[in-house]
Amino acid sequence: MRAIFSWQEARNFLNIGMPIFIAQLSQTGMNFADTAMTGQYNALDMAAVAVAGSIWAPIALLGIGCLMALPPLTAQMAGAGKREQCAYLLRQGLWITISISSLLMVFFWVVSWHMESFGLDAQMAALGGSYMRALLWGLPGFMFFVNQRSFYEGFSRTRPAMIIGLLGLLLNVPCNYIMIYGKCGLPALGATGCGIASSICYWFMGLAMMFYLRRDKQYVSLRPLFSFFHKRAGELFFDRQLVWRALRIGFPSAIALFFEVSLFAASSILLAPLGTITVAANQIALNFGAILFMVPLAIGMTVTIRVGYCLGAHKVAQARLCAMTGMTLASFFALLICLGAILFREQIAHIYNYDPDVVALAMHLMFYLGAYQLVDALQMIGIGVLRGYNDTRIISLICFAAYWLVGLPIGYILARTNLIVPALGATGFWIAYLVALAFGAACYWLRVRFLHSLPTHEIFARVGR
Repeated sequence: MRAIFSWQEARNFLNIGMPIFIAQLSQTGMNFADTAMTGQYNALDMAAVAVAGSIWAPIALLGIGCLMALPPLTAQMAGAGKREQCAYLLRQGLWITISISSLLMVFFWVVSWHMESFGLDAQMAALGGSYMRALLWGLPGFMFFVNQRSFYEGFSRTRPAMIIGLLGLLLNVPCNYIMIYGKCGLPALGATGCGIASSICYWFMGLAMMFYLRRDKQYVSLRPLFSFFHKRAGELFFDRQLVWRALRIGFPSAIALFFEVSLFAASSILLAPLGTITVAANQIALNFGAILFMVPLAIGMTVTIRVGYCLGAHKVAQARLCAMTGMTLASFFALLICLGAILFREQIAHIYNYDPDVVALAMHLMFYLGAYQLVDALQMIGIGVLRGYNDTRIISLICFAAYWLVGLPIGYILARTNLIVPALGATGFWIAYLVALAFGAACYWLRVRFLHSLPTHEIFARVGR
């Protein structure tokens, strides 16, 4: 009988996963600060940031997701002792960063001038468009940060991203305060100021990571970034095959992220006609849910790193043990988070807003948010395992089926129509989230079980493709 838990792996998860959790929490903390501080400014600006952010998030993650092949590929190279190739992969990742961020900036600029197309009134459309135009300038800086973070994660070094993520959060709060409320002689910019503050922080994080990497003594000989314009023997300035391999593995993950986040974005847009109270309460639940999501995300990312590293070192049994340990830990923490979200739902809602109608609806949604944690944990660990195996195409297919063929139709029917029950508004979409995630989690783990049943030589053949 195969072991399903290892205390040694649990310690590895703590050492690798805790900094990932703090780093991701700091980034989500920026979104939390944006929502909470614009909410305290006024509900209209918060709603504009919520709707514009719902359009921004899935498209931006589509680009950022293309870099998600870099951590497992780097981990596999590191596990095989190929340090030079890790640095080479980082340099080639810069081409993906530059090209994708440039394309997405043009896209967001065009969309920002047509926000009325999403059913927003003129005032909210103007605020949301201005916020998006301010935010888009920070996208290249954040993708640059993610690219460098992937290099460190491949070596199981997750503290640099944690340190810089925390510094970014510390910078974000005063920047928001100055830009949103108009301090230090600047005008009060509301939602627009929130976008400017985020862009400043994204570039700070990207440049700070570059400075950290340059001074890191462990990689001085590799010159992972700073030999970009100095071709080494046997290296290409632009390695089309390696870039294509990274995109071939990363793009399905990006599509999967797009399908997942776009479901939440679509729900926010479809709820917009129901009024500011519904949008604001739903945004509170989504925003706090994004903070809670950092726990399974950190464990899932750690699973990807550990599984990739073990496979690179040809330790298949250890890779399986990592997967099962991750599932056990994620399930335990999900149960604790579920109870906490339900017990402290009123206090959580008051962090964002004091409008009694908004708070009442947000408290109601917290029950569904708590239950959501259990199925979300299972699906995130399943995705993490599949990424460690470079088996990403199936992720995009399952995500599409779960979120767009199952989740979105059920959500729209329950939230906006009377076909099954009287229209439930935001509650209808939260029920749909639960159904979609449960379906996705079951499919991911069926695929993991299939991979674990394969003979060793076939696993290595799949990872090497």
